[in-house]
Amino acid sequence: MTTVVGAALFAVLFAWWWVNKPSWSGNEHAADSEPSHSAPSLATPPALQDIEPATGFRPDIEGLRALAVLMVLGYHARFGAFAGGFIGVDVFFVLSGYLITALLLREMATTGTVSLANFWARRARRLLPASGLVLLFTLAAGRWLLDGLTQIEVGRDAVASAAFVANIRFWKVGTDYLSQGLPESPLLHFWSLAVEEQFYMIWPWLLLVLVRFLRLSRRVLTAVLITAAVISLIACIQLTGGTSQPWAFFMLPARAWELLAGALLALGGGWLARLQPAARTAIAWAGLAVAIVAGFAFRTTMAFPGWIAAIPVVATVAVVGTRGVGPAGGAHRALSHPVLQWIGARSYAIYLWHFPLLVIAGHRWGRNGLVEGLPVATRLILLAASIAVAALSYRLIENPVRHSPALAALPARSLAMGVWIVLISIGASVLLINNPTTLATDDVAAEATVVTVPGAVTSTSVAPVPTNSTPGSSVDSTTTTPTTANAPRPEVADASHDNPPAVQALIDANLSQLTNSIGTTRVPGNLSPSLTTVRKDLPTVYGNGCILDVGNNRVKQCVYGATDASRTIVLFGDSHAAQWTDALSSVAQKHNWRLIVHVKKACPTADIPTAQDPQRTDCAAWKDDVVADIQRLKPALVVLSAYRYKQVGAAAGRDPDTVWREGIDRTVAELRPLADSVLLLGDSPTPLEDVPSCLAGSLSNVAKCMNTRAGAVRPTRLAAERAVARAHDAHFTPTSDWACTNQACPVIVGNVLMYRDDSHFTASAARLLTPFLDAAIIDAIG
Repeated sequence: MTTVVGAALFAVLFAWWWVNKPSWSGNEHAADSEPSHSAPSLATPPALQDIEPATGFRPDIEGLRALAVLMVLGYHARFGAFAGGFIGVDVFFVLSGYLITALLLREMATTGTVSLANFWARRARRLLPASGLVLLFTLAAGRWLLDGLTQIEVGRDAVASAAFVANIRFWKVGTDYLSQGLPESPLLHFWSLAVEEQFYMIWPWLLLVLVRFLRLSRRVLTAVLITAAVISLIACIQLTGGTSQPWAFFMLPARAWELLAGALLALGGGWLARLQPAARTAIAWAGLAVAIVAGFAFRTTMAFPGWIAAIPVVATVAVVGTRGVGPAGGAHRALSHPVLQWIGARSYAIYLWHFPLLVIAGHRWGRNGLVEGLPVATRLILLAASIAVAALSYRLIENPVRHSPALAALPARSLAMGVWIVLISIGASVLLINNPTTLATDDVAAEATVVTVPGAVTSTSVAPVPTNSTPGSSVDSTTTTPTTANAPRPEVADASHDNPPAVQALIDANLSQLTNSIGTTRVPGNLSPSLTTVRKDLPTVYGNGCILDVGNNRVKQCVYGATDASRTIVLFGDSHAAQWTDALSSVAQKHNWRLIVHVKKACPTADIPTAQDPQRTDCAAWKDDVVADIQRLKPALVVLSAYRYKQVGAAAGRDPDTVWREGIDRTVAELRPLADSVLLLGDSPTPLEDVPSCLAGSLSNVAKCMNTRAGAVRPTRLAAERAVARAHDAHFTPTSDWACTNQACPVIVGNVLMYRDDSHFTASAARLLTPFLDAAIIDAIG
């Protein structure tokens, strides 16, 4: 925040200097070498009295479009040489800001105003027919080639894309454009179109107010745009370097500076074109070279967009600002090559078509459902096909509609056409959402239960989560009778098998159910939760805000179990700790304990940096406050659990288990004096991939989605936690044997779906495992 305020003050001071500085050189009002197409009217606002004349068609801009879309194609096809091809979008942003602003300024300079109806009508004819066609194709191809679960998500993505809010959709669902995660959406690329469309909705209004109604001088208008661009850039840098990188990537306020860079070029960039030919040629070549090198040299591991996005932005400004065709062999001449001109003219259609073809093919035929899982030759064929289809849609749809005299005659016709395209796209999306292909077979599985163990546990079964569950309420039907055996545990070489006696008794009694579940071949019709609802099968902390998001480090008091009890236990960790909330609440309720939950996404219990928080500015502050709260509470037990994070930063080259052991040791050393007991609960087994998506595409081949124990469990990481627990007189219990045999970890146990994504248990699975958790807690609390 301090940086943003400082940037704003700097921008204001710069604006004041700009307004009051001495006049420009004698060439300030010199006529451009290219003639104006119309003289300014008497109503021309002050800011536009000497506006640069319209230049007509720009071959260099068409060539830049071609290079930008080729970089994006190489990146999306996962060709390693194009690792930085995502910067093609930044080139498009600058070009859009430049061309749209030049159009608006020229109209205001010649007529004194802007016809918003005409402007939006032109945008509708230019953008919506092609994008609507691609949306309908993607929905149809998805219905034919994708699994039912992915079809539902594609339908939701299509609604957001048709409504010009795809960037908000992908930010909200937590999709990071630069990371490996859940299955990629074939409409993910619509985020950049949404950013531009939002700009087109806002910018004409704003420019009209500044120029026509406030009648700002050209210097003041330039100063205002510089101020806005600087604030946007600084906000982008700060958000990228902090904990809000996805917001900085997807949202217009953090991307506005790129579009405004083009706008500033349209308003006052003529001085570049008045440089000596040799200087113009050198600047143009330098800009072109930098943009191309960035497309090969940038990496997704960079903090992007941030300050580094300024490199392709400035490079694009350099090429466009030097305008015109330079000497023979110049950059502008190179960009005017007929091949680049052909691709550039169709770049919008190519951008629209290539991504659905790649992603849908990857989902259907790629290894692990990924684009990079397709053979290189297949990806090249798909890119060629996308260019061919784009050329066809450009010829038959995009160009005829764009230049239709009948539509252009009345803006209302174009706007009505646009509304119909949006409505048809949304209607088709809703149809797919509500009518996906089947997501289960007609098999009926036996209900999953935890069998009776005399002196340890009674029979349990999974009950539905009450829709009105609140802190302090029991959420399952499990009942247990604790065991208080405190005999010394024998030395176990494999930490993933180092279970307390009462827990081991449960494991032995229920091993046959896990073993039988490994043989499940078909997704049962009575699956709980169903594949349709699994994404919402969450613990109650997600519904009441008790799990903190990335960037929110203000501790929240969330009380579960017997809320007025005198004995307190604390759950402390990340989303993998949060998955046990409802089960632990049930245990606390039964034993008349109060449960305090402190959980935060992407914050491990180990004191280490993470990819989401490399500088530890978010998690460290939260942890300090949690420790302070634990010191105040003086609980009987603190339960810690967390995902096994990859090492980043300075720790990236070290042994991960050593880094984890050192980090968890610092945490336990701080907590141990504050509580009667501390329990390190081992992380849940990791599935092979996103389980619901895999099952949806393999209804009769469940084994395809099942991970081996060796792949799901990391004994060395668990051994590190066990060693720390022993060093600090704390307790350690793995969870590996709760959900895995010695051979594999079934994804469906009885009728219970165990995973809701690629790492978390479903709430139903956690409730099924409540007796194991109960026994582990009793062992730790004594």
